[in-house]
Amino acid sequence: MANEDRKDFNAMLHDRKDMPKFQMITDEISIKKYGGDRMYFAPPIDYDAVMKMIPDGYDLIELPGGYIELHPMR
Repeated sequence: MANEDRKDFNAMLHDRKDMPKFQMITDEISIKKYGGDRMYFAPPIDYDAVMKMIPDGYDLIELPGGYIELHPMR
């Protein structure tokens, strides 16, 4: 079969890919944008867990200073 080597969504979600890990950033534009010279990469399953905490019908709004608020979707 042609698609035997392809992973399904569930397999990709649970693949840890040597994560979590920190990576040093040397690009000055990225340092200014993200506010530091280190970036943290979490496994996909951790991002999924955070997204599941957002109630249905709500959206995340980023505020100045890096804060995030929940707002009802219109």
